[in-house]
This record gives sequence, C-alpha cells and structure tokens, in this order.
Amino acid sequence: MQAALQDLGPGLGDVVLRCCCYLEGMESCEKRMGWSARSGKVVLRIALQRLKRHYEETHGKFGPLIG
Repeated sequence: MQAALQDLGPGLGDVVLRCCCYLEGMESCEKRMGWSARSGKVVLRIALQRLKRHYEETHGKFGPLIG
C-alpha cells in the first residue's frame, strides 16, 4: 500500500489515505486540505483511477484483491 501511495504523490495519496483508509468524510477532507467545496470528489476520482492503474501495472489486470 505504501508504494501505491508514493506512486500517487502527495496530493492524491493524501486524499486516498484520508477518505479510504481513515474513513474521513469528503467535506472534512476538503477543509483539512484547504480545497474548495466539492473539489475533493473530482480529486478522489482521479486518485482512484491512478490507484487502479498502479495495481494493474504491478499485479496485472486480474491480480490479487486489495484488503
């Protein structure tokens, strides 16, 4: 998981960690990150797409499940 977060980079990795791992709400995450309202949804979508790409490149399209 740490390699995946590093691959995402600071902004995208942070939003994935806060929303998906720490189960922080989107509104709270946006405030902590200093983003405007409703921008976190777009950033999280981009981050999850890149996370998917990371795991497909690392383990193949039908690699092991996460979790």
